[in-house]
Amino acid sequence: MKILGLYKNSQVFKIALAIAIVVVCYIASMFYSQMKNLDSTVELIANSNETQLELEKLLSVISIYETSLRSYIITKEESYIANRFLSRGKIEENLTKLKKLTSKNPARNQDIYRLEKIIDYRFKLFRQTLIIAKSKNSGPIYLNAKLLESSEVTDRMKSFVTKIIFSESAKTKFQNDSHQFELRDSIITAFLLVILSLLILLLSFNKMNVDIDELKKANDKLKLLNESYNTAEMTAGFGHWMVNLESNTYTFSDNLFRLMGVEPNEFEPNIKNTIKFIHPDDLAYVTKVHKDSLINHQSTSMVFRFLTPKGEVKYILGVGSFTNDGNGNLIKIGVNCDITNQYKKTLELEENNKELKYINKELEAFNNIVSHDLQEPLRKIQMFISRLEEKELDLLTHQGKEYFSKIRVAANRMQTLLIDLVNYSRTIKGDKVFVETDLNKVVDETLQDLSSTIEEKKATIQTGNLPTIKVIPFQMKQLFINLISNSLKYSKDDIPPQISIASKEITEKEVLDYKITNAADYYKIVIEDNGIGFKQEYAEKIFLLFKRLETDPKYAGTGLGLAICNRIVENHKGFIKVKGEPGVGAKFYVFIPKGDLL
Repeated sequence: MKILGLYKNSQVFKIALAIAIVVVCYIASMFYSQMKNLDSTVELIANSNETQLELEKLLSVISIYETSLRSYIITKEESYIANRFLSRGKIEENLTKLKKLTSKNPARNQDIYRLEKIIDYRFKLFRQTLIIAKSKNSGPIYLNAKLLESSEVTDRMKSFVTKIIFSESAKTKFQNDSHQFELRDSIITAFLLVILSLLILLLSFNKMNVDIDELKKANDKLKLLNESYNTAEMTAGFGHWMVNLESNTYTFSDNLFRLMGVEPNEFEPNIKNTIKFIHPDDLAYVTKVHKDSLINHQSTSMVFRFLTPKGEVKYILGVGSFTNDGNGNLIKIGVNCDITNQYKKTLELEENNKELKYINKELEAFNNIVSHDLQEPLRKIQMFISRLEEKELDLLTHQGKEYFSKIRVAANRMQTLLIDLVNYSRTIKGDKVFVETDLNKVVDETLQDLSSTIEEKKATIQTGNLPTIKVIPFQMKQLFINLISNSLKYSKDDIPPQISIASKEITEKEVLDYKITNAADYYKIVIEDNGIGFKQEYAEKIFLLFKRLETDPKYAGTGLGLAICNRIVENHKGFIKVKGEPGVGAKFYVFIPKGDLL
């Protein structure tokens, strides 16, 4: 009765109601705070998983680049390094995204900047190794030392990245636990709100529905990220695995199962179930290397074969290294990459190399025949022609003298052709040692060699300031000899030749027309004359072997001079273009890359 009286007392009721409202508001504020914490936790989990994904992608790209570089060193096949080391598009995208993901975490953001410095240094080693591999002057000792240094940097980078990944993984586990605790706490709070007020119940129920939808979206996003990671592995053709040395438990990625020719999680990941997919010829080697590494904790790298249930053989590059997880347990992380296509290409290249060696031997034999066996009888023919001309020419009839003149001209043309053939073969087979060369001196020597012809033609030669560049000196001299000789040969009868040689800036139109990536990477040398010129439609044909646009006998030639020029420029990784106009003259544009691109 006393309690009922108190209940009926309006003052007491108001006080009780006020207290109830305060309690409800307090509980409501607690509920709201818990929901905000749930949102924050989900965002942190998603951010951490995305950070791990980007780091895995980064490791994948670096591993592929390293594999490509080693494949190039072995095979000298340019396709392995095409469009890889001049651009870091994918890696820059990953680093930018990682910086954005870790922007709210100063310590982790600092780790990403440290990682960027390691990657910059790794790319520097990529370029140094590539330069050494391409250089004819560097021996295998220096190359092996550089490769060893590159491997150490790569291992250090992988270890550093793996440490970040497992740190993020531990953080994700902690956030998941916190997420579960907050979720349980919010349910209890909602139940209390139901008891205290129907209105609060309705509001809380509505809020919970909203939060559940958001949680579902967050879970869907997590699933999407996981699928994206699996897709990345499938696209790159690799799978990863991990073994905890404390518990001896293995973890395989989905695509690692696919590399073995089975569906994901078709068997329990462990050594016993895996060895049946390893080719019998490689089994002893693979198991020994792996088990030894678990004892001495040394990184591993090997090439072996998977034999799938369908009988398909896959060549695999497997690498592994050791680190500690968030709990301090020692683990080994490995990546298996499918290199079947690259391996088959390597075998094909080896066969092609054998064929090329055979062709080169034939070319050398041909060159010997041209330079020795054919020229010897030709010299005898020219010697007897000279003796006949000195002693017997007056005894010949008029028609006989004409025949004799044609024989002499034909012999001289044959000698010129043989010399041009030897020069052309030298541009293909000759030593390609690049030396810092002042092109001004090369042009001066060329003009001295052609001085008699220049005086005979009464030609005027103007030369500008030419650059000093890494070239093959004797080939570059041959280039200027052929181009200047070409201008002198095809000069007008009634006008003395005027020839200019100069280095000029590359225009924007030339960048577009000739598809030059960066104008600053090339020198442009222009050789211009006022000769008979030619129709522009023949601009590409004049560089073909034995192709002559002028058939007039007074323009003697073999059709090899400009073909030699084209080959020389190609040997320097450049290209040559020409513009002509009948009766006006011709302009030859020689584009030679600067030292960094050779």
